Amino acid sequence: MNVETADTLYNIYPELLYAVDRVSVPSWKLSNSINAHNLMLVYDGRAEFTYSDITKTATKGSLIYYKPGDFRVARTFREAPMKCYAVEFMYTYPTYSGGEWSLSTPSLPLGFYQKLTDAYLFDKVSNLFSSLTKNALSSMERSKARQRTVFSEILYLLFQNAEGNSYNYSAIRKVRNVIRYMTEHFDQDITLNHLSDYANVSQSYLGKIFKSVTGKSPINYLIEIRINKAKCLLQDGFSVTKVSRLVGFNDIYYFSRTFKKLEGLSPSAYMAIR
Repeated sequence: MNVETADTLYNIYPELLYAVDRVSVPSWKLSNSINAHNLMLVYDGRAEFTYSDITKTATKGSLIYYKPGDFRVARTFREAPMKCYAVEFMYTYPTYSGGEWSLSTPSLPLGFYQKLTDAYLFDKVSNLFSSLTKNALSSMERSKARQRTVFSEILYLLFQNAEGNSYNYSAIRKVRNVIRYMTEHFDQDITLNHLSDYANVSQSYLGKIFKSVTGKSPINYLIEIRINKAKCLLQDGFSVTKVSRLVGFNDIYYFSRTFKKLEGLSPSAYMAIR
C-alpha cells in the first residue's frame, strides 16, 4: 500500500451486519454466494475453504476473506470441528470537500487466505474479535457504536499486517504507548532519550519502529502533536506567546518558524483567518 491508499483505508467507515463466535458442528459447511464482505478468524479446529480454484485448509491463526459477489465453499473436519470468529460487513470512505460529502469504496488489502503468524498480533486480533462478538449480542445503539470502534481496530491491525512491514505487534504496542505518552505530556520537555527510556528500548530501535509504524520520527510526531494543539488554542483566543509555552516550545521564534513550516502561515496569520 502506498501512503495515500493507507490513509484512505485507515479512515473507512465500517457497518457491521453480523458478528458471531462460531463453534461449528461436525456437519458444518458453506456453499453460497455472499452480498457483503465476510471475514473469519479461525482460533481452533480445522476447516477447508475454497475460492475460485483455490482451496486452503484453515487452522488456528488462519484469516479468510470473501468479497461481495464471491461464491463461498467450505466445510469443517469431523475430527476437529472449526471454531472461528466471523463477521459480515459493508464499508464506505466518506470525504468532505468543497462543502459537500462524497462516498467511495476503496478495495481492502486482504487476500482470500492469510495466516497470522505473529503471536502478539493473533492474540490482539483474537481478543478484539471476542469483544466484538460479545458486544454484538446487545441491541443497544451505543453497543453498535462500540462494535464499530472495535472492528475498526481489527481492520487497522490487519491493514498494518498486509503492508508486510518487518515489525510485529509488540513493536506497534510500544509505539502506541509512546504516542499516548506524548499526547499526555506534550507540554513538557521531551527528548528522544526520554522517550526511549519510557519505552525501555534504545533510541535507534525506537526511531526505527516508530518510523515503520507512523512514517515519521518520534520528535517530528511530537512536533505535529504540539502544533495541532496550538491550532486549537489559537482558535480559542490565546496569544501566540502563551500558546508557545502551553504546547512545550520554550522559544517563541522557534515555535513560529515551526508552525509556519507545517501550516504554511504564521500563528498570527492563522489567528486572523479563524
